[in-house]
Amino acid sequence: MVIAIDGPAGAGKSTVSRQLARALGFIYLDTGAMYRALAWALRREDLRRGEASLTLAALGQLPLHFRLIDGELVVTYRGKRLGDELREPEITNMASRVSQIPAIREFLTAWQKRLAEEGNVVAEGRDMTTVVFPDSPFKVFLTADLATRAQRRQLEYRQKGLEIEYGLLEAQIRARDEADQQRSIAPLRPSAEAFILDTSYLDPAEVLRQLIDFYTRKIEGQEPSGKIRPLAQK
Repeated sequence: MVIAIDGPAGAGKSTVSRQLARALGFIYLDTGAMYRALAWALRREDLRRGEASLTLAALGQLPLHFRLIDGELVVTYRGKRLGDELREPEITNMASRVSQIPAIREFLTAWQKRLAEEGNVVAEGRDMTTVVFPDSPFKVFLTADLATRAQRRQLEYRQKGLEIEYGLLEAQIRARDEADQQRSIAPLRPSAEAFILDTSYLDPAEVLRQLIDFYTRKIEGQEPSGKIRPLAQK
């Protein structure tokens, strides 16, 4: 069983997807981390200039491995587990660029499908509901306004000891949105069947409650509302 969750940067996907997987006893599959890991490996292998010409065979030779351990994705490079280095702003920006390369999307999509065969999964990314798991009956699209998403990302970086100017973050997220929505392969967009939830004025606990309710209603054969907009205001 796959719960597929899509949405733009800063919508709260990672936090709530991890919490949802834990609450339901599912595996959490962070596909964004897979793109960041591949970007990190390409930089490490000094293959950045040849990104567009990479083949599936060449990608398969990278010393990069994905595994599911204790309910979460573990990424290793030459046997070393990768972590905070995948959250560096440069890697995030590079991941956005390489995600537009067909061979890279094909390579990682195959990995994502393979990993999902290992058990019940909450798969979080940008094309989970439309490309990778289009047959999932549990499709979710999380969104939030740009200002909220930039504020969240700034707080995330501060917690890691990085100080990034708000205006720069907002511009980067806006550019990422445009790139994701306009790319020719697997553009970011809500699936026609997706449960759309605006998280702008919701805390993670409320988002989690809404998603558990959505999952429960689907399991019980009740169709939840297709769109929910928060009533509270900041």
